[in-house]
Amino acid sequence: MKTFTTDRIRNIALAGHPGSGKTTLTEALLFLTKSTDRLGRVEDGNTASDCDAEEIRRHISILAGVVPAVHRDTKINIIDTPGTADFLGEIRNGLRVADACVITVDATAGVAAGTELALETATEFGLPVCFVVTKLDKEHADFEKAVQSIRDELGINATPVVLPIGKEANFKGLVDLIEKHGIAYDDRGTGKSIDVPADLKDGYAAAETALQESAAEGKDELIEKYFEHGELSDEEVRQGLHAGFLARRVCPIFCLSSASLTGVQRLLDFIVNVFPAPHERAPFRAKDGDKEVEIACDAAGKPVAFVFKTVSDPFTGKVTHFRVLSGTVGDDVHLTNVGKSADERLGHLFAVIGKKHEALSEVHAGDIAACAKLNVTLTGDTLADPKVTAAVVPTPLPEPTTQMAIHAKSKGDEEKIGVHLHKLTDQDPTLHVVRQAHLAQTVLMGMGETHLDVVLNRLREMAKIELELRVPRVDYRETITGKAQDVYRHKKQTGGAGQFGEVHLRLEPLAEGGGFEFVWEVVGGNIPTNFKGACEKGIRQGLEGGILAGCRVVDIRAAVYDGKYHPVDSKDIAFQIAAYEAFKKVAAMAKPVLLEPICRIAITVPERYMGDIMGDLNSKRGRIIGTDAQGKKTVINALIPQGEIFTYSRDLRSLTQGRGTFTVAFDHLERVPPDVQAKVVAAYQKEKEEAH
Repeated sequence: MKTFTTDRIRNIALAGHPGSGKTTLTEALLFLTKSTDRLGRVEDGNTASDCDAEEIRRHISILAGVVPAVHRDTKINIIDTPGTADFLGEIRNGLRVADACVITVDATAGVAAGTELALETATEFGLPVCFVVTKLDKEHADFEKAVQSIRDELGINATPVVLPIGKEANFKGLVDLIEKHGIAYDDRGTGKSIDVPADLKDGYAAAETALQESAAEGKDELIEKYFEHGELSDEEVRQGLHAGFLARRVCPIFCLSSASLTGVQRLLDFIVNVFPAPHERAPFRAKDGDKEVEIACDAAGKPVAFVFKTVSDPFTGKVTHFRVLSGTVGDDVHLTNVGKSADERLGHLFAVIGKKHEALSEVHAGDIAACAKLNVTLTGDTLADPKVTAAVVPTPLPEPTTQMAIHAKSKGDEEKIGVHLHKLTDQDPTLHVVRQAHLAQTVLMGMGETHLDVVLNRLREMAKIELELRVPRVDYRETITGKAQDVYRHKKQTGGAGQFGEVHLRLEPLAEGGGFEFVWEVVGGNIPTNFKGACEKGIRQGLEGGILAGCRVVDIRAAVYDGKYHPVDSKDIAFQIAAYEAFKKVAAMAKPVLLEPICRIAITVPERYMGDIMGDLNSKRGRIIGTDAQGKKTVINALIPQGEIFTYSRDLRSLTQGRGTFTVAFDHLERVPPDVQAKVVAAYQKEKEEAH
């Protein structure tokens, strides 16, 4: 593939609700620019941007697929992002390296949860947004209704730049409001100019006036001319739209059918004419030590590249996708990984089109490319000239919302998955893995159940073993609520030297967060001080083993205040056992209780769902602690037991039609209600019996 200068590059991210036509639009753009020789279909699993095995199996986008197209000597890097919040990391990393966002809206459904997510993310990154109403040829497609939903649901005064000719199966063309004529399309997506149909002239006049006004507002000199003459030329409209779009004051709306290619050519022209080139966008933020700096898109600057995606290819190995922010990156160049102070050799550079790689000799500032087999570089890293010391601020990613424990169906297989889990976390920064040895479980933490199910399938394929996901064990703790003391004597005679140790132990509770205190109050040498460490070790073993349900004991003071020893038979092991047994005996007398982790949860939902959310929280033993307004949405702050949040993403999606989001973090430990404690203890006893 030839190289392109910065001014001839456009980086666009396609975002929107699942099923709204992002991948199909990508296929249409690639086909019309002759980047591919066939029009792939999601249903057939042969699209260029969704070529991962899981994407093909599920018929959804999981990764942010980057594919280049060339139109009118301009390279358009198309970033096809997933639609569901389960893959929010891919959405955010994809939009981070784009210069504009195209949000697809299904003409049969209008604005949906994924539309809102796409707009919120684009707004956060300061991207100009263009809406494309898709599937105009489908039954019940309604362009005017879709436009109204964009305006009403999203609060955006978006402006159509085209109008559809015909409805549903009769959708065959567009009215171009910039050039003021109609366009009829054949089945190859080629358009020819026609007059504006008579039945559209009333609506056309109002829409054309609205577009002229939007364009005039883009530049001060155009406002003056519009007020003076009442009309702008076609080129002036494009200039005004470009300036207004770049400043995020203008939000254009297109309509098309990707399947029939109707209207796609006009969108390509609009991208070249109106969308910003990389050097027109704001610089990337970076940090040089403690100092914040900016990296401007300067083709003459030192090479700097930002890594936004890492994938494992079965044939190529690890493939690193990056955007060149400054300078020019050549083939077989050495760059420094700034954050890790490591030299990386970028061997063969290439563009990815589905499963094909097209070689690149060099990549200019603003362009996107990939290379294989870097040693230490991962998503979020900065590669730069050795003289550059600033690293790009990584894309802010959300904390995981869903946890599941992974289990191998055959004993001994769990050790085999560690290496593969490490590879997956390298590729996916939103996937976290926590080994909880005290609960005998490995917990996968991700953005939703679909996300973790995809991870599970990939692990199965990589490790070639049977795996399953289970709801994790709650990380309960135990403590005592009263004081108690007693004595335990350990005496063992085996024919030779015996074992002897007597420990007098007192336990009392500490305030929450007090941890564990060990106090040595023995006087008069009743227990020599050289056995102090053995006594503490035995008590600590008791803390790990629990009192009621095998959970770790917290917030307790243990005082060894007396005891006895034997000059021959007393040894460390004897006092360790005596202290351990004394702990179990006294703890059972000190009114032990079970504690559960309580999490602070912040749920962001449209106001109309507040009642349902609050009712659901109450049913989960949650406690509302306040609400805050956030634009058109409300943030519900609550405290909720950890055991109720493992699958909360599923519940919230069901209650809000996918429009709710939440964050969660551990807050404190709290005594469980007696009925819950009884169930947990009973389950623990049953498990012990079954194990023997």
